[in-house]
Amino acid sequence: MTVLVLVFSLRSVPLVHAAYLIKLKNGNEFVTGRYWQEGRQLLFDIYGGVFGVDRAFVSKIEESGLSVSVTEPAREAPERKPQADLTDKKDTKPSTIVDAKLEAKRDDDPIMKDLYALKEKFKVLDGMLTPELQQFSRDLSDFKRKIQQSGKSNDYLREFGEAHDMGDALEEALKSRR
Repeated sequence: MTVLVLVFSLRSVPLVHAAYLIKLKNGNEFVTGRYWQEGRQLLFDIYGGVFGVDRAFVSKIEESGLSVSVTEPAREAPERKPQADLTDKKDTKPSTIVDAKLEAKRDDDPIMKDLYALKEKFKVLDGMLTPELQQFSRDLSDFKRKIQQSGKSNDYLREFGEAHDMGDALEEALKSRR
């Protein structure tokens, strides 16, 4: 009976034979069955979740003869969950034909293009490393300054407010890491 329970227990924890040893420059090492790179981050499965480090902190990745126990079978690359869209606060659809033409003209505007790029970066705020968060903070400040220096601050009040809201969320993310 004891042998049967032991055999059943061993079968319920699958082993991955192709394991990788990820060595960091600070001396830490991680054994994983799967790793991948997204941007500057190296992500890998460990402890039933996904862990990521900046690629600059990795000294070496090598195949290992060690076995890795997997608590859950590996699936496709994990999906990133975007932050709540800040434009959901109010209906942004133009109400008249004139408003629609103004919105179309604004899409070619360099300030609007910068805002759209910032919004795309903001979607992965939780996945950013601290240096990336600090760079995003500088980018937000530059964007606000660009609006102020354009001489059309009143035309971009909504966009300035969106940048301010992104800055508040960014500040909370940085505080949570301290």
